Amino acid sequence: MTNNAEARWREWHDKRNEELASSHGWLSLISFTWLSEERSGISSFPGSWYADRGEAAVSFKDVEHAYALPVYKDGEKFTGEAVYDLAEGESQTNLEAGTRVAEVARRGGKYAVRVRDSLAPTLKAFTGVPTFDYDPNAVVSGRFVPYPEPRVVPIETARSSVTSETTLVGDVVFSIDDDEFSLAVSRSGSGDLIAVFHDASNGEETADWRFVSVPGDDVVVDFNKALNFPAAFTPFGTCPKPPEGNTLGVKILAGEKRPAEWIDPHSQSSL
Repeated sequence: MTNNAEARWREWHDKRNEELASSHGWLSLISFTWLSEERSGISSFPGSWYADRGEAAVSFKDVEHAYALPVYKDGEKFTGEAVYDLAEGESQTNLEAGTRVAEVARRGGKYAVRVRDSLAPTLKAFTGVPTFDYDPNAVVSGRFVPYPEPRVVPIETARSSVTSETTLVGDVVFSIDDDEFSLAVSRSGSGDLIAVFHDASNGEETADWRFVSVPGDDVVVDFNKALNFPAAFTPFGTCPKPPEGNTLGVKILAGEKRPAEWIDPHSQSSL
């Protein structure tokens, strides 16, 4: 018989699957292109693109392209030049052509364009993220030990060409099978503590790394809610890797498992 905690977890993860299945969510990515000062086309979307002096731009004026579809900017047909001045980590997704959206993003001080397609084969094949069965023993109580001052530390990301940094505010300390562990955590805009971590199941049962949120003042780490980053679903993610030291020497067989492999749209006859 399903208990209340498991029922709430199932409802929570159903919403997670709904979000991933959205038309232009993370499962819809089909290409990633770094922009340079040289004007050029990109894969899977019209326009002449370039980046220069801290800005990115794309022109649709007199551009020959293979996509015989009009481009829309902010929902209106557009034939001019669009300029983007983004802060580090920001993205803009206001350009559409047919079923595709161009996401202009600034990562590692550089501009890139990721194309999202509601007909992407990875999205069309998605039936939900595989998970371990709900385990009440994967819910562990702990304590938060704040640092005297937040620590800004460098981190690697899912793309070797992009480095980043994160602000750590303290450690969450907890026990598993009488062994004590700690994970350095950041704080989200909503106030939750976020732990990005490795564990001994990575690369086999689970993705290469995951994260778990710890909401509220009571420090309860629910590894049933350990989630994959977008980079587990697509090769085009720039997701943060765990900070140094955030490795658990045990298998956390709870939460999301390693998902299905990304499907290359260029191998599909439909595209």
